Amino acid sequence: MICAMAVNGFSLPVSAANVEPDFGTFSLDVARATNRFSMTVSANKLKRADSSFSLSAGEVVTINASYTPASASVDFGLIDSDGVFHYINVKSGSINQGITVDKNGQYTLAVCNNSSSEIAVSGFVNY
Repeated sequence: MICAMAVNGFSLPVSAANVEPDFGTFSLDVARATNRFSMTVSANKLKRADSSFSLSAGEVVTINASYTPASASVDFGLIDSDGVFHYINVKSGSINQGITVDKNGQYTLAVCNNSSSEIAVSGFVNY
């Protein structure tokens, strides 16, 4: 399953897509601060954190990470309590961008590998 959405002729920095549950997990320490994460994500799979965190509308979550191989297309983002994946697509091997949440709720960090080979990802999430 590839987690990219069809583009309607407009380019937006953040997108949303429905996500099927439980494609795998990785650990994330839940505390309002900076959290480090490191994982591998199989080809064409989505991996989400084991735990979620509560955010208020207007809060910004910054993801600062890198991955290899750098040629892979990867979606970094947050899955909201409705199962919608709010993401930023990256094709350069690294990301340092923020996602502003539009409603109060529980959010889970997730990474979707859109490529045909496994990727290794490491970085930080700030919220």
